Amino acid sequence: MSSSCIEEVSVPDDNWYRIANELLSRADITINGSAPSDIRVKNPDFFKRFLQDGSL
Repeated sequence: MSSSCIEEVSVPDDNWYRIANELLSRADITINGSAPSDIRVKNPDFFKRFLQDGSL
């Protein structure tokens, strides 16, 4: 059993991910990065929802 409650999830290679990654990188935020300010994404559909709804 892992001591971490965060599972490693592969991120999709699609336009939703690329756009979200570009926008977040401008704020020095890495998707599934190791910094405290980085965002952890467990659901690959997050990127589409984030961009369509405009809010986290």
